[in-house]
Amino acid sequence: RPGSKSSTPAKDICLVVNAPVVRPDEVLAIAGSGKALDNWNKVIPFDDSLFPVWTLSLDETEPFMYKLLIADRQTLAPKAWEDGENRIMAVIPEKNACYVEASLEPHFSGRQWRGAGTAIPVFSLRSEDDFGVGEFLDLKKMVDWAAATGQSILQLLPINDTTMTGTWQDSYPYNANSTFALHPQFINLPAAGVPVTKAYKELQAELNALAQIDYEKVNNTKLDLLRKAYAKTFAKLSASKAYKTFISANEEWLMPYAAFCVLRDMNGTPDFSKWKTNKKYNAKKIAAFCEENRAEVDFWCFIQYHLDAQLSEVCKYAHSKGVVLKGDLPIGISRTSVDAWLYPELFHMDSQAGAPPDAFAEDGQNWGFPTYNWEVMAQDGYKWWQRRFKKMSEYFDAYRIDHVLGFFRIWEIPMHSVHGLLGQFSPSLPLSAIDIQAFGFDFDADAMTRPYITDDVIEAVFGYKKEMVKLLYLNPAFDGRYTLKSEFDTQRKIEAAFAAKADDEDSRNLRDGLYSLVSDVLFVRDRKDENLYHPRIAAQHSFSYHNLSNQKKEAFNRLYNDYYYHRHNQFWYREAMKKLPALTQATRMLVCAEDLGMVPDSVQWVMNNLRMLSLEIQTMPKQLGLEFGLPQNNPYRSVATISTHDMPPMRLWWEEDYERTQKFYNNALYNDGVAPKVLPGWLAEDIISRHLFSPSALCLLSLQDWLSMDETLRHPNPEDERINIPSNPRHYWRYRMHLTIEQLLSATDFNDKVKELIGNSGRA
Repeated sequence: RPGSKSSTPAKDICLVVNAPVVRPDEVLAIAGSGKALDNWNKVIPFDDSLFPVWTLSLDETEPFMYKLLIADRQTLAPKAWEDGENRIMAVIPEKNACYVEASLEPHFSGRQWRGAGTAIPVFSLRSEDDFGVGEFLDLKKMVDWAAATGQSILQLLPINDTTMTGTWQDSYPYNANSTFALHPQFINLPAAGVPVTKAYKELQAELNALAQIDYEKVNNTKLDLLRKAYAKTFAKLSASKAYKTFISANEEWLMPYAAFCVLRDMNGTPDFSKWKTNKKYNAKKIAAFCEENRAEVDFWCFIQYHLDAQLSEVCKYAHSKGVVLKGDLPIGISRTSVDAWLYPELFHMDSQAGAPPDAFAEDGQNWGFPTYNWEVMAQDGYKWWQRRFKKMSEYFDAYRIDHVLGFFRIWEIPMHSVHGLLGQFSPSLPLSAIDIQAFGFDFDADAMTRPYITDDVIEAVFGYKKEMVKLLYLNPAFDGRYTLKSEFDTQRKIEAAFAAKADDEDSRNLRDGLYSLVSDVLFVRDRKDENLYHPRIAAQHSFSYHNLSNQKKEAFNRLYNDYYYHRHNQFWYREAMKKLPALTQATRMLVCAEDLGMVPDSVQWVMNNLRMLSLEIQTMPKQLGLEFGLPQNNPYRSVATISTHDMPPMRLWWEEDYERTQKFYNNALYNDGVAPKVLPGWLAEDIISRHLFSPSALCLLSLQDWLSMDETLRHPNPEDERINIPSNPRHYWRYRMHLTIEQLLSATDFNDKVKELIGNSGRA
């Protein structure tokens, strides 16, 4: 590594070491030959102000040998020497230069750091101080619980502002109106200047007593009370040094966000394409708008100031207790967000991002987000992404990349689709007709890209309603098949036609049947070149496929498997390596990837190169042919968990499919006999223990799964512990702890058990 030139370098050699395995009562140190190290007679400690990164500068002008060690913090007595032979520092910088060695990753036998923690959304927290929803300051009490039980990390869901419509539909935490602003619902009102009156206490008690969050009432009431506090306190606050510093440090994103909020409320919609003015962002015009509407703009800045102050207070407190916060980076941005308004050139607004079919949704997932214009983003070195990561790093020491596959390729769905089956990967290498025929498949482009609708299909889908469907929605075609009438030939048209009947079950079934006709094709034309094709995802479940001869099915399967699992490996590897290094190395945060779904081999290559932690779920093994994985086989560089927010918690999973549960009981847990119908606490403890003892660097369990061990403490109804249903795009995110954090802290027997399990597994 070339040294950086300096007229007065502080030291000749600078060592930078990543060593998270060193405990609080220890320090990383060095011993070695040479003048600076006193020929192995001195142990010199590193500086840990950037922990887990350690730094040390040495004055040395000759090559020397050395070894890293872990020493007692007080006495510097050696406690563990790094494995392997002595290291050699052979490069000495020229005069007035400094040599930096930043690639050192020592290994200490038996010292691989392994931690445990809890995953819980902020909105799901419940404390005696709340106002109907979890708040940032509640995290201090959760930190106390984590520290008391030997845990070192709390994992959260996204915490950005999602306020769009002012209704419960804004509860979806992955549809933020800003990738920088924090959600006002997480503010603690008294800490923001709201007086605690008798009326306040009565309303607080009413909202806090609810089993689930009343999203609309909580947020509307909080904003009303904040407006009153703003009117009384802002004049003094705005003159303070702390407020001015916050505005100065965040002005680049804060002022556009505040203006967006004002314009959203003025126009009654976040869809800026429908605004009367300022449909397109213009810096000068928005600056003038902010001056004209200074009081309203300042109100939103006032809220963000208090949110930042409260979360920063939590982070500082957590660090003092040896606990860190892990954030969540959504893969998408809302098409009606500040980011899309400010930087439309960074996004493809004429497409929708989603995910292919998986265990969560058999028709795929359509998130509705625009896809990224990576070519434009690359022109300034992904500046928008780097700013986003750096903002996260103000609060988090680790983060989860939601759907990391999106950095390799995104599932791009046409705007006319509701489901995800007609999507295609972008970027990708589509097939020509000659490519398809090379697999021995007799390809007819028109027939195989047109919905396969026959009398048999209509009867199978609609039963006794088949004649009505043919009359109202279909036209006969020349080849004995049918085509959808022009007013129903896309899923969006069908959706609009049935919008007024969405609450009627028969109408919904008819609508969904028509949806399935639209997507019943074998191939999808490429979005950019209609003479290139993609095999339709999960086409093996379509009538188009079942109508093929056995020979054609075999040929289609060959090209399908090659296309989805082999053709793109090197291509997607290069695509990811263009982006991810610049993003993951923008901060010191630990990177954990959600790498579930159709995972090509190239994903593991990139994650290994960039030292990203994978996500390992026993009931969703990545090895082909396995129904259940074994936690003891997890890689070290991974996060072990039992369930995520997109899955049913462990107890609910156990009860949903008894046949699958029986297999898990016998084949994954090695128990004989009949599996219990309801998961008992002792068996939940066994499952948790197996995950804690896994090699994974992190074992992060949902609070619901931790509580499953205690039959007196856990929720009476496991169905009420579900956070999300991915197959339902209109799911109401309102799960809340059924007990308070104060009650959790006082659950001595349970907490002792958690602490013992974590301690026995070496994760304390």
